[in-house]
Amino acid sequence: MRRLLIIALLVLSTIQGLVALGTTEETLDQVKTITWWHSNSGLAGKASDALVESFNATVGKEKGIQVQAVYQGKSNDVLTKTKAILQSSTTSDLPDLVQLDGSAVLDIRDQKQLIAMEDLAKADGYDLANIIEAARLSVTYKNKMIAMPFNSSTILLYYNKTAFDEAGITEAPKTLKELGTTAKALVKTDEKGKVTRYGFANVPTTYELIVWLGQQNGLSYLTDEENGHTGAPTKVLFNENGTMVNFLSRWKELSATGAVENLTSDLNGAFASGRVAMIVASTSNLTTIFSMVGDRFEVGVANFPMVDEQATGGVNVGGGAIYAMDNGSGNQAAAWEFVKFATSAEEQLKWHVATGYFPVHQDTYTLQAFEQHLVENPHYGVAIRQLMASNPKMQGIWVPSAYQIYYAFQSGILKMLEQDLSAEQTSAALEKEINSYFTEFLRMQGQ
Repeated sequence: MRRLLIIALLVLSTIQGLVALGTTEETLDQVKTITWWHSNSGLAGKASDALVESFNATVGKEKGIQVQAVYQGKSNDVLTKTKAILQSSTTSDLPDLVQLDGSAVLDIRDQKQLIAMEDLAKADGYDLANIIEAARLSVTYKNKMIAMPFNSSTILLYYNKTAFDEAGITEAPKTLKELGTTAKALVKTDEKGKVTRYGFANVPTTYELIVWLGQQNGLSYLTDEENGHTGAPTKVLFNENGTMVNFLSRWKELSATGAVENLTSDLNGAFASGRVAMIVASTSNLTTIFSMVGDRFEVGVANFPMVDEQATGGVNVGGGAIYAMDNGSGNQAAAWEFVKFATSAEEQLKWHVATGYFPVHQDTYTLQAFEQHLVENPHYGVAIRQLMASNPKMQGIWVPSAYQIYYAFQSGILKMLEQDLSAEQTSAALEKEINSYFTEFLRMQGQ
């Protein structure tokens, strides 16, 4: 009898084990794994990891979703890898979500595998008015929001406040003319007359020109099709509307002060070391610059200088966004849950504090913790007030050959300074070169 009882217990135990195993396998099958490709490194990389861990432990755990974040290198590396799959026959290798900057939009926006973020939001009954207008428009193509703004930034003036105090300068420059006067007062030389500290460093590229040209004539675009947001651009507008000539004339005057270093890389390092007293850079550099400077000197931040007194001021939204891709997994709703979480008011506050990128959710700005953060860190409020006072229709450019155009501006301006070319000559040359990229792109598209 005892033997039969033992056998019965063993059979019952085996059955229970099989049932438990089946339940575990069924639960695992129900968990959706979302792959997110990104280019966040350093402080942003740590913030991304923390974001994913928080989601997986809360909303993800509750809804059976796990996000796998994969660092794929710099923004251009992420685009290159994504394009390679899009051009192949195995789009199942696509990530569910991919983070890209503005230079990638032209390669992505018309792909059939792209799932417009606006469609995912509407399917969930999500009100896109939760996202601040300028950020929303920064990823809007033909009146549809195709991605979710995430690592959003604007451009600021960073200055060495300690150097300002030593020179008796009490206000940050508001125009390029004032920038020249201020920069000249900040220059330092050694006993041999060699410059040991420049007042300002920059060679303008697309990033700065979007603003310096855009804030003229009320609102101006660098190209037709509203900088590429309503269709593929066919030509630049800056030569015919005079915005480039006006800017270059001001820039030549600034350069003539002798206080500007034509620096094209590592501006953060030059500023942090004290070799340069002022730079313009992204708000996303706030945390990094303060960390790099340490206690060497006091850092100040101010609005991006206007091209002249007639300019309207204001800045555009830069940075990057998250795009949803159809890889055949059917994970779109799950992917949206993570995007919604990542851009929620509370998570955007954490992201902002950790990286310097400004919050894209409207409600972040009303959180008591955010208001306290600005009291304790007033520098972060400068960029936000500047953005809120800007025309939301001032937008970045979506153009073919984005990197070539970036360097065309830089090399064209350097050539103007080195060869003493006129603003008119330089503007016309830039128009011709950049329009050739557009013509070639449209030809390749059969247009």
